[in-house]
Amino acid sequence: MKFLIILVLSIVSAQAVINIAPVDIGATPGFSGSVKGSFVTKRGNTDSDEYSAGTRLQYDNNISYVVWADLAFSYAKASGTTNTNKTYTHVRYIHTLYKKDLNWEAFVQSQTDKFTKIQKRLISGIGLRYHSNIQKYGNIYFGFGGFAEHIDYTSTIDPTEDNIRLNIYIAYKKDFSKSVNISYIGYYQPSTELFSDYILSNSAQLRVKVYRQLSINFEIIYNQDSKPAVGVQNYDFSQKTSFIYEF
Repeated sequence: MKFLIILVLSIVSAQAVINIAPVDIGATPGFSGSVKGSFVTKRGNTDSDEYSAGTRLQYDNNISYVVWADLAFSYAKASGTTNTNKTYTHVRYIHTLYKKDLNWEAFVQSQTDKFTKIQKRLISGIGLRYHSNIQKYGNIYFGFGGFAEHIDYTSTIDPTEDNIRLNIYIAYKKDFSKSVNISYIGYYQPSTELFSDYILSNSAQLRVKVYRQLSINFEIIYNQDSKPAVGVQNYDFSQKTSFIYEF
């Protein structure tokens, strides 16, 4: 066990971890939450510092609604130069519509990312979510809605942007045992004014419980923005490995 923990700490990346697994009403009644993060310092041939942390707080009334909030940040510096600096906050409320498998949801989100020139991105939206249990194959979720988006860029060229976007997603999760589960979520978010202006987001996670409430989380992320800020790549790919402690 000690060897496994040391091994994972040695490869952990400076990326804030967000729990992408869909939340079901009644799955975890009452208050619950989790914390996760990493800290890596390298000196000698490599001179770098990497930090990330995140937390989730959740309340489930076990009957008709669940509300949760994710907060996270990432920061990294190599040879005296900052190469990662971003924050993320997301709050979501999910309520049954008229049957357990059909929900309506509302959400707000705030984020910053220095290296995609996003000084501030604010969104707020609503939507519907349908949940289907495919017996032994897991749980699948379909979501449809929309949101308003405001972006302030650090660039002086087109420094602000306002959009109304559709929000279409598919999510999946499966528990292989009490200790191992996987989850995936994919978003397609086109502008209602110009469908060639879209955001694609894909995240897949494998979580393995190592001891009581302590888990290791492996995640792969691929995001694409068809019209990013001037001078910014239109895609990002990352792999994250982190510890998560649930309470």
